[in-house]
Amino acid sequence: MSLFGRFARTFLQNVNKRTLLPLRPQMAIRFVHRPVALSPAPAPIVPNIEDLPQFGTFSPSVCQFIAERQHENSNSRIKSWVTRLADEKPVGLIDLNEFVFGENPRIDILHRVVVWQRAKRRAGTACVKGRSEVRGGGRKPWPQKGHGRARQGSIRAPQFRGGGVVHGPKPKSYAYTLPKKVRRMGLRVALSVRYAQGDLHIVESFEDIEDEKDLIPILDKRGWKSAVLVDSVPNPSLIGASEDLEKIDVFYSENVNVYSILLRHNLVLSLDAVKQLEERLVEDDRIIQNHFE
Repeated sequence: MSLFGRFARTFLQNVNKRTLLPLRPQMAIRFVHRPVALSPAPAPIVPNIEDLPQFGTFSPSVCQFIAERQHENSNSRIKSWVTRLADEKPVGLIDLNEFVFGENPRIDILHRVVVWQRAKRRAGTACVKGRSEVRGGGRKPWPQKGHGRARQGSIRAPQFRGGGVVHGPKPKSYAYTLPKKVRRMGLRVALSVRYAQGDLHIVESFEDIEDEKDLIPILDKRGWKSAVLVDSVPNPSLIGASEDLEKIDVFYSENVNVYSILLRHNLVLSLDAVKQLEERLVEDDRIIQNHFE
């Protein structure tokens, strides 16, 4: 299945942005325009009303986040619950920045960023020898005239056994430059699509994770069989707990990337990681606002 196939349902959304149709695995992005019979979307999991905290009972970390990001998120229509990682209990409700988590689903931008990332990762070490590099050679296989055969100049010509390769690969770099604004927009689109599909989860912190035995029950309880865990800083305990898990990747806010987000089904952010991502990605919005003021 194409990496972008599961994001095609974003283009099949209704008037309400949060009402999305489920995507079947066999749907590829090139088949989006064809009518496909889709099953009803599963009902979202809503916490019990009695367990929802009131504004005055938010945890200190949530209150600190609201105070620090209120100047840019106060009028946002995008909200998300913050839960505890261990018991899934909500500890507060935060406003997310619309410029970061409300970007239009630009699959063309995602494609450009992913192709750029994978091109940078290519080793480019393929190498073969030409006729001037293979061992031996130089001798003329037979005289120019008198044998009735085609004239040949060297026994290491490409048409002979043991000869060199014509136009073979040589070590090179496949990396190229992609504008910074496109890279940032790709990350905003990936975050926004995860939020719109209901696959973005915000937890208070990852402090409870010390070993693999602490992480596996949480992943099983929440159904995170394939997930990207993002903390604000490199977390050795979290990295060590997930290194033996096949489809669990750990990043921090500075090195999380589009390809890794699209590769897994769930995106789990700590509250501090959300704050750092917004501070980093909202710079383009500030430039735009200053331009029109």
